[in-house]
Amino acid sequence: MKYLALFVLPAAACLALGCGSGAPAVATVEGTITLDGQPLSDARVIFEPVNGRRSMAITDESGRYELNYLRETMGARLGKHIVRITQADGDPQREPVPVRYNRDSTLSAEVKPGKNVIDFPLKRSK
Repeated sequence: MKYLALFVLPAAACLALGCGSGAPAVATVEGTITLDGQPLSDARVIFEPVNGRRSMAITDESGRYELNYLRETMGARLGKHIVRITQADGDPQREPVPVRYNRDSTLSAEVKPGKNVIDFPLKRSK
């Protein structure tokens, strides 16, 4: 009976967490975005993996974000991502964030297993 528990409990945990279901590996990602040293509030933060679903967040008044992958699943896929940060929803006339951080992004990040804290200190001038 005790040996049965060694197999049943891990199998039940695996089913609850989606082990072997083909679901991609995801880890939590949070951080702070600043622009010229000031918190960047109400900014959209997008992590785009090479393949697969992107993750997104909106910064709060202190510039903090926590990525959401899918509905209640927080985080981002493991691996390398292009990161895009925008505040004007695609309107280049109103966008305070330089295009090198959104449309023509030079930002990247690697999401590793576990908790990832990734800050982006952005600057208007190079």
